[in-house]
Amino acid sequence: TTRVRCTSISKSGGMIIQHYTFDVRQGNTSVYTGDTYFGYFSAQALADQIGIRDAKLHLPSETELSVNAPFDYPTEAPYPDDTLRMVAEIDVFDPKGGPNGLGFISGTIDVDPGAWFFKAHFFQDPVWPGSLGLEAFQQLLRYIAVERWAAGPHPIVESVVLDEKHEWIYRGQVIPPDKKVTIEAVVTCVDDERQLIRADGFLSVDGRTIYQMRDFTVRLTEAR
Repeated sequence: TTRVRCTSISKSGGMIIQHYTFDVRQGNTSVYTGDTYFGYFSAQALADQIGIRDAKLHLPSETELSVNAPFDYPTEAPYPDDTLRMVAEIDVFDPKGGPNGLGFISGTIDVDPGAWFFKAHFFQDPVWPGSLGLEAFQQLLRYIAVERWAAGPHPIVESVVLDEKHEWIYRGQVIPPDKKVTIEAVVTCVDDERQLIRADGFLSVDGRTIYQMRDFTVRLTEAR
């Protein structure tokens, strides 16, 4: 059961912003709760997107760049198959990189104008779903977790981790004429006992940063 409550509406310059709270439940158990907002924008506003102002992306150092040469994102389990693979290549991976010395990873994927989701989302307004942008970020974290802790051939990864808060901001869209999406993650916490990773990061399209993720998590729950 999903319950949504509109908490405010604002209008300016032909644009509308609506704020909501939401609560997703299975029976009496809360599965996912939070607050969010949704915008209706003019065609001109969408054409003039500037992305996230003052986004502080991590500039990889020479050391980070030298740890691994770029390589294809894995195709075998526990990584996703072609339908949901949102990272094609890992460009930088340093498990001791980033400003915290806990890890840095970045990846890319070419925009395929014939991708299945453009046909379904939305009718006459094809846009890369925001949830798949988050999935791309989580796939980077999945790679770090499996590399760090997997002890067997079939690790199980929890993404995102239950009871862990997270936050994201959208300030733009990925549309069929775009060329390349770049995703980066800076690890902010590594919990070896729980096998949990927490990270912040950004998603950019053709050099324009449009998503910011904070405190997203993955956890290796089993390795057999």
